[in-house]
Amino acid sequence: MKLLCPLYFKTIKLSNITLSPLLDLAIRLFMANIFFKSGWLRLQDFFNGQWSNQITAFTDYHPLPLLPPEVAAIVGTGAEVILPVLLVLGLFTRVSAAGLLIMTMSIQFLIPEDYGVSNDDHYLWMMLLAVPMLKGAGMFSADFLICRFGRRFCCKK
Repeated sequence: MKLLCPLYFKTIKLSNITLSPLLDLAIRLFMANIFFKSGWLRLQDFFNGQWSNQITAFTDYHPLPLLPPEVAAIVGTGAEVILPVLLVLGLFTRVSAAGLLIMTMSIQFLIPEDYGVSNDDHYLWMMLLAVPMLKGAGMFSADFLICRFGRRFCCKK
């Protein structure tokens, strides 16, 4: 029994040092991929002169309450392109994850079910986005490096 206890704690420590940061990174990459693909498709409409498709989408297919379709299209597209990039870099991770979480919650809960955009996958996405929002990005991130550098820079005498 005495042999198992130290082995258990060494395993936990090793997991916290290696596996937990890798899981944090995997969650960030997985979620960023989903949103960036969607945002890139929207952005392609803009580049191809078909931005009216996005206005139509926010008018007819998934209107957001309190936002005019023109504004919703710009904000939605910008958020789906910028926030995933920040999430991958691990830069302003909590804010990025919160933004994507709010976007997912809006799609799931604010758009009427008649429009058919609610999806059970959104619950998984919300859970996964809550991890970096609550925990931060982990070791493999710009946030981690900035904190580490900032602490050294600020604490030097």
